[in-house]
Amino acid sequence: MAAEDFAVFDDSNFDAQVLGRDGLTIVDFWSTTCVPCKQLKKVLGQVAEDVPENVVIGTVNGDENLDLLARYGVRGFPTLLFIKNGEVVETRTGVDRKQVLKKVIETHA
Repeated sequence: MAAEDFAVFDDSNFDAQVLGRDGLTIVDFWSTTCVPCKQLKKVLGQVAEDVPENVVIGTVNGDENLDLLARYGVRGFPTLLFIKNGEVVETRTGVDRKQVLKKVIETHA
């Protein structure tokens, strides 16, 4: 899965597509003016090649979805939420290495 193939979540579909699904969903909150967000998207693209089939990676444009930012207390970009069965199981901010993200996925998948 390439970065351009990530699911796109927003205020209108988040509850159904993220909170309503079983399994792990990784949600990348980003902003158009955020340089580290572009770096993280590349790392997530690499990670996506190795994730189990039941793991979904998606993005939320933080500039356009202020309700989601407020709901999850996102104060900076990039922020990753790891949501499993409707519950946030881990939150990470900044850019992590591929190995770190793979370990987090293994822990929760």
